[in-house]
Amino acid sequence: MRGEELKRISKNNSKNKVVEGRVFYFSVMFSNFWMTLISPVIIGAFISKYFATGELSKFTLGETVLFSLSALLHLVFTGVLLSSSTRKSVTHEVERLIKQNKVFKKVVVPKASQMYQNLKFQQTVSYISTLELENLIDEINSSSEAGYTHARVTADLGRILSPLVKYRAELFGYSSTALYNFALYLYNKEQDQLDLTWRCHDDRLITTGRSWKPGFGHVGLTYILDEIKICHDITKSTELSVSSSSLGDEAKYKSFLSMPIKDSAKLSVGNKPLGVLVFTSNMSNQFSLERDKMLGLTIAKLLSIYLDKRFGVRS
Repeated sequence: MRGEELKRISKNNSKNKVVEGRVFYFSVMFSNFWMTLISPVIIGAFISKYFATGELSKFTLGETVLFSLSALLHLVFTGVLLSSSTRKSVTHEVERLIKQNKVFKKVVVPKASQMYQNLKFQQTVSYISTLELENLIDEINSSSEAGYTHARVTADLGRILSPLVKYRAELFGYSSTALYNFALYLYNKEQDQLDLTWRCHDDRLITTGRSWKPGFGHVGLTYILDEIKICHDITKSTELSVSSSSLGDEAKYKSFLSMPIKDSAKLSVGNKPLGVLVFTSNMSNQFSLERDKMLGLTIAKLLSIYLDKRFGVRS
């Protein structure tokens, strides 16, 4: 319903409410006046006439018509008073519907529209990343190169993950003041730590590129628990240790969403994850499990397929 039409209906409903109130008020007032003043006088006159004559046939035509009409009016006004006690105004129902329409217009419809747009971009990103993965697998299958280089792997990961960076505002609601950071950490068995393998971040963000031990920080915690983790505000988290972060991290990485890269091919010893995919922001409440979980897990699965294909058998 358009705004102008809603205003017109609301205005007309207000006028109808006033008219309805006046009509109802005067109807009830006159009904009470009849029942308390006029009706007792007529009933008294009827009873007096009846006891004086002793027969209804002694009533004149005018008296019969008067008493009959009075009885009919008495029934009508009784119905009016009864209706007033159980009355439900149409204008009140219209008013309720107008308020409900405003809620839908201001809250429900915008939220549904936002969810639709977000889902559309999630599907787009998933599709593009899947196409990139298929192209990479074809390249790996047709390549005669022995082994791989770190630069090649980083470039391949960038092809899969670049749609996340490109559509970050539409997917996660990043504003112009939000510092985005997308990173992939892979587990290094020799060093027993998660090393930064790929990262794309805001130019205003100064990063250190440090590694994480399993169980330390949100990266290590996600790895050791092997489950998706979300934090809306790291400064209010009771799960993450302050000692596991560097000074000033809370200003750069206030909220995060971390997904383990599942080792579905059982390439690692102990069925540990291959690594951790991390989204961070310097703004609180940047991410939502309800909105972002399926997309994050989908991208993590694509990465696990690529790593399986690229690395082959790992000890």
